[in-house]
Amino acid sequence: ICCSSGQYDQCGRRIGKLAEELKYQQGFLASVQKKLSNESFVSKAPAKVIEMERKKQADAESKIKSIEESIAALKK
Repeated sequence: ICCSSGQYDQCGRRIGKLAEELKYQQGFLASVQKKLSNESFVSKAPAKVIEMERKKQADAESKIKSIEESIAALKK
């Protein structure tokens, strides 16, 4: 953990980059969820497209969890 070894500047920059990525992923997830909650989109889109959007949602959720865990570890 970089913060505990006295490299606060480097740690702060790393946390900042992770926070930016987290914000991006959260926005991306919100846009995918908006699509999937749109009944018109879901009813008209081919099953393959819906499946791809659900995979994007799962991937984004996984990335968000990983980023949050990384930030928490760096803050220790």
